[in-house]
Amino acid sequence: MNGSDFKIGEHYRYRGQRFQVLDVRQDTVQLRATEGQRVVLRQTVDILVRAMKRGDLVKTQEAALIADPQKILAGLPKRYLLDFDRRLHYVQGLMARFHGHMPKDRASLEISELAKRINDISIPSFSTARRWIKAFCTSGLMPTALIPHKRQKSKHRLERQPREVQQLILQQMDALYLKPEPACKTEVIDAIILALRELNDNRPSHDRLKVPSPSTLNRIILEHDAYERTLAQKGSKYAQRQHGWTRKRPRPARLFALVEADTQQMHVLVVDEEGQVIGRPYLTAFLEVSTRMPIAWTIGFNPPSLDTTLKALKLSMSSDNPFGGVAERYVFDSGAEFIGDNLRRIIGMLGGEVCYCEPGTGNQKPHIEAFFGVWSKEIAHMLPGTTFSNIAARGDYNSEDHACLTLKALDDIFSRWVKEVYCERIHSSLNTSPRMAWEAAQNPMFPPRRHSLSELHHHFLRAFTASAQQGRLRHKSLFWTGPAVAYLANREPKAEKLVVFYDPSDLGKAWASHPSYPEELMELQPVDPDYQEGLTLHLHQETVKRLRAHRQSFDSGRARAARVEILRDLAYLKTTAKRRKYYQTKEHGSLEHPKKFRLPRPNRPQKPDNYRFHGKTPGDDAPVEV
Repeated sequence: MNGSDFKIGEHYRYRGQRFQVLDVRQDTVQLRATEGQRVVLRQTVDILVRAMKRGDLVKTQEAALIADPQKILAGLPKRYLLDFDRRLHYVQGLMARFHGHMPKDRASLEISELAKRINDISIPSFSTARRWIKAFCTSGLMPTALIPHKRQKSKHRLERQPREVQQLILQQMDALYLKPEPACKTEVIDAIILALRELNDNRPSHDRLKVPSPSTLNRIILEHDAYERTLAQKGSKYAQRQHGWTRKRPRPARLFALVEADTQQMHVLVVDEEGQVIGRPYLTAFLEVSTRMPIAWTIGFNPPSLDTTLKALKLSMSSDNPFGGVAERYVFDSGAEFIGDNLRRIIGMLGGEVCYCEPGTGNQKPHIEAFFGVWSKEIAHMLPGTTFSNIAARGDYNSEDHACLTLKALDDIFSRWVKEVYCERIHSSLNTSPRMAWEAAQNPMFPPRRHSLSELHHHFLRAFTASAQQGRLRHKSLFWTGPAVAYLANREPKAEKLVVFYDPSDLGKAWASHPSYPEELMELQPVDPDYQEGLTLHLHQETVKRLRAHRQSFDSGRARAARVEILRDLAYLKTTAKRRKYYQTKEHGSLEHPKKFRLPRPNRPQKPDNYRFHGKTPGDDAPVEV
């Protein structure tokens, strides 16, 4: 097989997916998926032939045929169309007189008469007319058989060049044009012409190659496939967005057949109770697709992690939530906050299934992405302290100076918008509102599966054992207390350690039980509620790492300060302007730490001056348990 055996418009089953041939040039074929994911492949003919022999490439549909000859004739150039009309005039006249037979004498006279009717000064010979009649009859009396064959098969201008010229053009385009920092077309054309001239200098005069004109080279560059050019210059993510195609997804037929979830950093700066700017909070939301109903969401400063996802997931399944329920299938992206065995285990134990999107394919969960977009455009970009979506939209607006909303105020605004605006207005894809769609989808015989918080604790909680010390239980530098601690510690039979359960998505909650009575759980309170309430295990571990880096012992006050420092770093240092300012300050030496905070070098351990060590103080290389 060769490239001409693949026709534009053919459909093939390849790698378990259906593709359509959209471009054939030289020895390569471009295939694009017609269903499922947006995939663009350019394979060589040799690879496709081997795949066909293995049975991996199977033709499922031939190229489309145009049965109406008028559509073909309408695309002919004018000079070819005039020649076609002339041939058709002679063929119709001869067929009407002789019905396909061609007696030489009488046919020659008829040809002369037909020429007089149209004033044709170039009368066709008898053999030429007989060839036209033969082609007309053997094609099933199709007029398209009379189209002049002088018109060459359309092909790319690059393929009209000699093989050596083709290779040199492609080489220069790969080196100068098909790259993330492309040269302008004028420079590429000049480079091609100079390279061809150098090649001709080393060839004999009778064997020199013809150098294409600049206009021809410009057309060759313009004819290069737009997707492949964008892919080489701007990357796959941009190319998929510019050349992607979508198909309307079928709406799920029943409630909780599909739920989409995602996390987004909100475009608003919030402050604490003293008015100090903390940073941008994160929004995690679960959306029921069949009704477009947001069934659960959480807003907090904890960075996206598995703990924040589990917190929102628990709310979406709770019986206290009137819109809660366990879905048949959950669609997440491939972010770190959604990839985890614990998340798949919990959903699987409750009867659900987890599906992940490929990186950079937001169209695989379009409904939750659209939900975030509507919130940002309608509300978030009009709130005081908004950061907008890009620097161009921000202009001279100083988000930090205008920030005045607390986290609770922002949570109240978002809840009111969801309940009073988003769920009450008509959605074009539903022809009704989400609330009315939710009520219409209710089936008394098959209500949504919901679980009480006590039942969900079994799946979401983690456990550890600890000894009671001064009425407290310690784990990972955190303390919980309550009247149940002393009661359980002195209960017979006395146990050396108690079993403690905690929620990694909210370290302000914990429950303890006696090893001999595991079914009796008693609630505990955090020792430092200002730090622990609403704190996730992920952010706590990041805070501990920050304190260790500064050689500071764990303290609730230092921990709160380190937590705010982490949130500010996440909010500001991601922008280009902040990074530039950071490195400018670092270059001037303004970011040098004081001596007591300076870390020792790996090869030269140093100790701060004027510091009295206890005799049992471990060295710098000793492990520290927190």
